[in-house]
Amino acid sequence: MSEAKSRFRIRKGEIEVEYEGLVKDVNERYKEALEWLKSIPKTVEEKKIRHEKEGKVEEKEKRGGARKSLYSPKIDELISEGFFKLPDKKRRGDVVKALQEKGLPVTGKEKVILNALKRRLDTTLKGTKIGDEWVFWTE
Repeated sequence: MSEAKSRFRIRKGEIEVEYEGLVKDVNERYKEALEWLKSIPKTVEEKKIRHEKEGKVEEKEKRGGARKSLYSPKIDELISEGFFKLPDKKRRGDVVKALQEKGLPVTGKEKVILNALKRRLDTTLKGTKIGDEWVFWTE
């Protein structure tokens, strides 16, 4: 008489473990696989905690995630200096010129600068699109 067979399949995210064999072997492999899968972090936060315990820091975590814009601090500086104060509404060209005067390279970066300005809408800047061009201001 042959020995009883068994099988299992465990899935966690993109990882899948499947095993088939004799009952005794399957039970042992199941326990091992389950422990191994439990050791894999579920979330980014768990991954950070695990890396901190092991003394590892990923390069992306060192630099703080997404790359910082060269223009954002200078745009914030312009806002704090009152550059965007009413009654004058500033167009993208006005902002580009002001950033160039502050020593930043602006050639070919108009779209990047416009995106940096749009990210500040409803927080520090007000803005609207008039025709094909955006205008920005603070009150």
